Amino acid sequence: MGVHDRTRESRSAWWLATALLAGVVLAAGVVAQSKRDVNVSARKYGFEPAEIRVQQDDLVYVTFTAEDIAHSFTISDDHYRIDRRAEPGKPASFRFRADKPGTFEIRCTLTIDDRCLRDMRAKLIVVGK
Repeated sequence: MGVHDRTRESRSAWWLATALLAGVVLAAGVVAQSKRDVNVSARKYGFEPAEIRVQQDDLVYVTFTAEDIAHSFTISDDHYRIDRRAEPGKPASFRFRADKPGTFEIRCTLTIDDRCLRDMRAKLIVVGK
């Protein structure tokens, strides 16, 4: 085996090792992001659950139902800006990436019942890495 053959084998081995390392790094990134299914129900004058806790970078799928009158699931934060409405028998489904850590207030912003607007609160807690 000549010097050039060994050099070619070394280069091939280097490229193979680099490709394997890149694959491991990409796979680790995919594993870190998980899917979270959350069911939230609204009823005068609260949300159930009152606290939703997810990990940063989770893809959160929400099924939002209203049990008595129409309600909204609203996060008015500059980052998330979520505003979905559900009516009895007509749930709202949506998803978002929880990419900003922190605690965010969930409110009902509909004016059908002043007490809903004033008292209905829950929390989204995104736990940072």
